[in-house]
Amino acid sequence: MKKTIKILAAAALAALSMACTKASDNSAEPEGKVVVAYVTSWSDVMPDPEVVTHINYAFGHVNDTFDGVRIDNEERLRSIVALKEEAPELKVALSVGGWGSGRFSEMADNDSLRQAFAADCARVAEEFGLDGIDIDWEYPGSSDAGISSSERDRANFTKLMADLRAALGRDKLLTLASSAGAQYIDFTDIMGDVDFVNIMAYDMANAPLHHAALYPSANTPELTADGAVKAHIAAGVPAHKLVLGMPFYGRGGEKMRGADFKAIAVPDSCTVVFDSIAVVPMIVDQNGEMLMGFDNVASIAAKCDYIIDNDLHGAMYWDYDGDDSELTLARTVAGLVKGKPNKARILVLNEGGGQHGPFTAEAMKWLRDYAKQNGAAITELRNADPITDEFLSGYATVVQLDFPPYTWPDAAVKAFESYIDEGKGGWIGFHHATLLGEFDGFGLWKWFSDFMGGITFRNYIAGLADGTVAVEDSIHPVMQGVPASFTLPDDEWYTYDVSPRPNVHVIASVDEESYSPASDIRMGDHPVVWSNPAKKARNVYFQFGHSPRLFEQEAFRTMFANALGWAMEKDTAL
Repeated sequence: MKKTIKILAAAALAALSMACTKASDNSAEPEGKVVVAYVTSWSDVMPDPEVVTHINYAFGHVNDTFDGVRIDNEERLRSIVALKEEAPELKVALSVGGWGSGRFSEMADNDSLRQAFAADCARVAEEFGLDGIDIDWEYPGSSDAGISSSERDRANFTKLMADLRAALGRDKLLTLASSAGAQYIDFTDIMGDVDFVNIMAYDMANAPLHHAALYPSANTPELTADGAVKAHIAAGVPAHKLVLGMPFYGRGGEKMRGADFKAIAVPDSCTVVFDSIAVVPMIVDQNGEMLMGFDNVASIAAKCDYIIDNDLHGAMYWDYDGDDSELTLARTVAGLVKGKPNKARILVLNEGGGQHGPFTAEAMKWLRDYAKQNGAAITELRNADPITDEFLSGYATVVQLDFPPYTWPDAAVKAFESYIDEGKGGWIGFHHATLLGEFDGFGLWKWFSDFMGGITFRNYIAGLADGTVAVEDSIHPVMQGVPASFTLPDDEWYTYDVSPRPNVHVIASVDEESYSPASDIRMGDHPVVWSNPAKKARNVYFQFGHSPRLFEQEAFRTMFANALGWAMEKDTAL
């Protein structure tokens, strides 16, 4: 790839990063990444505003009459809010709920009680000078915390968020704490009302398993912090609204009690071992059995790097008082996350596995390298279910890598059409994106067919063939630094009922006489790279995308990099 191409792509990404720093609808939200500390009513330590952007005061509760808020230790809450006098940029919210805090189910199930509760949350925010409300209902539809629940909780949670947003208005924060598995809430229904989601990526197991591992290892349960993030994205929370939670404590098992970070002591005959795969430490006995899993500076730093690499909204921890007197962990989080700029985000749709699996795997590896080198971030989706207007709003471009134009739910269809028609971001499609017609019981997506030039899929070269591509528009940004012709290996070379040429801008076509081995599956005029200038979104479609060998070709890599830089630029402000 030529150096000038990299510079152009980096410049486009830098501009988009600046445009993406405002991650919340709340106009009072600070720019850059957040650090959210839970501060408890029962502790007496005063948090240092220098190491946080947000404080969630724990806790408030649904009151005994189900129509308002009861606050633990109101004087302490007032003292926390008073910190804003010396740090005006600090945000303080009341967290309502917590483990064992009940009466949510009854309140949310009654329209008048639910609306009265929301109104009282707004009153409390005004009276105490709060910046918002954090809901920590653990967990809608479950009685595991020893509280009442109902099968209607899930739907009622959605109603509660809507009522809270209506009562609080848009100038106050509305956030929530979510379990690692993301299984209790219909996130797609609440994303328009919620500023961000705090993932409780801890308490996922007891020793002898880690309770807050970053990645899976032999010492982890099914869920990890990485798995929790992916579960929330799959459930409909975009990366720009995710805050990754970390524990400032260790969790033991039958042989050793848990402890705050400041109080963790290694018993005689035991040692601390760092699980380099899970990326967390553990205390083990002389037999190698884990007695406690916890986080230290190294594991917290790794989680902070994960937040930056994946361009999440920020970091959260429970709780501030668990840290030592030097604020070892809190200062680590602040130094690595607080206020860091957001990146340009790329949403990649792929099916994963199957006959295109090797291409997809190589493409994802290349994309992650590209993102790392150019200051972007990748979010990967395996189905279109999470896609809504709100979900797409944080992404500079969508790459339809190995994903067909069917199986999409109606909400995703509408959101994607709006994204392209209104130029909310860019689009790059490969191969599968023109698998248009009647497939697997799904009908033709007419809008998508028109987007691709009014075509319907007809046939393909099942045995694969090399083909020589001829560039028709050498001055198009996607073709900068690309030779006038080049050969690409092992592709299926789709054919259609008609050529898209009359309805799109053709950038390159394949010479059907060049197929090796030769094939009688042809369409005559055969465009393979094109763009639809009738759409406001910058867009480009590449018909190839079958073999991982494509990434051995400099011409292909250059086109892909060019396309990313070009698609993520915007001609007009959103």
